[in-house]
Amino acid sequence: MIETAFLTAIINPKRSKQFEQFFIENKTPLLLWTNGRGTASSDILDYLGIGESDKDIVFTVLSQAKVKRVLKNMDKKMQLYIPGNGVAFTIPLCSFAGMTALQQVCGESTERLLQESVKDEEEAPMEQYQYQLIVAIISRGHVDAAMDAAREASARGGTVIHALGTGNKHIEQFFGISIAQERDMIFIVSTTAAKDNIMKAIVAEMGKVTKSHAIVFSLPINDIVGLRLLEDEEDDAEAEENTEEQAQK
Repeated sequence: MIETAFLTAIINPKRSKQFEQFFIENKTPLLLWTNGRGTASSDILDYLGIGESDKDIVFTVLSQAKVKRVLKNMDKKMQLYIPGNGVAFTIPLCSFAGMTALQQVCGESTERLLQESVKDEEEAPMEQYQYQLIVAIISRGHVDAAMDAAREASARGGTVIHALGTGNKHIEQFFGISIAQERDMIFIVSTTAAKDNIMKAIVAEMGKVTKSHAIVFSLPINDIVGLRLLEDEEDDAEAEENTEEQAQK
């Protein structure tokens, strides 16, 4: 089995050319670009770097064996460890429709992909996912209310993409909602521990019985760079406090 991952990078539009060159240098054939808008509240902009501003969002597919190297290089060269420079994460893909398509998007031969997959199998099993990508699909114009509900449940912020539904008449009649209309998609990166509460909060506030007709689901994140959680800052502050107390003693 050849393991692949779907990489998403949320970046500052001013650095788009730099990121494009980075992906070219790392021999990534498939690049899909779109625009989004950050929704993080002002008190955490220094931590996440995805506040109320325009964002470029990049999608690509990598072989799992290539993921860690690309993310490590990206974190270092594109300085994602600095707040405001962006965040990148990967989601595991279950299957691919044809070896030819897989070769095209990964930019590697079948032999190379198979060699890399053998190396992966020899590694220790992947630990339980620490992060999740929450995706909320809602009717246009309800982002602020959805994010207010998510923040109440400890979400740090999100990124919004505008989309247009292509509805199925039978499904629309069954569920009593129109799929073929303008939609907003909210991407929220969350710890696995906080994921359920955030999803429940959005559904409770924006579910089927409301005009927003929210559809919410989550996807596991394999690897992530560029994300600083408030808990990390709290741990650092606590460590500094303990150091100062010891120095005073």
